[in-house]
Amino acid sequence: MAIQSKKKGNRVELEFAKILSKRFDDVFRRVPASGAHGTNLANTGIREDALEILSGDLICPKWFLFSVEIKSRMDFNFWDLINRDTKNEIDEWIEQAEGEAKASNKDWIVIVKINNRKPFVIIERYYDIDEKNILLVYKHDYALIRWDYFIELPNKFFGKDK
Repeated sequence: MAIQSKKKGNRVELEFAKILSKRFDDVFRRVPASGAHGTNLANTGIREDALEILSGDLICPKWFLFSVEIKSRMDFNFWDLINRDTKNEIDEWIEQAEGEAKASNKDWIVIVKINNRKPFVIIERYYDIDEKNILLVYKHDYALIRWDYFIELPNKFFGKDK
């Protein structure tokens, strides 16, 4: 079972790398053997440029402002979105993304792909994003945005053409 979910995760990471590459006409690649490299390597003395490249699930162009975490799930407990009393999977995703981003000295996003559903993005809420694109505010500090809305934000938002 774990092998199948790892293969699925790899496939979804490749899928988003291709989408981002096409959208920005630049190279995005899956980090080989991805899985919390940045947080695991953060205090090992590894070169800073290597740490930046290996953080997150995707190797992104230098101009891209975000470290990208990708989560692929068969289903999703939407109760977690309104249950503010306990730590849940979403909180764990955010913590991981924050650690990876800190290691790479970038901001972070989490892309969530659930079977038979449109993907969505979790991002810190302080960005200048038109409120009509924010579908849900999570614990006041985070925004959930449909992937198709997110990917159409202007290049400048992502750091391109600045």
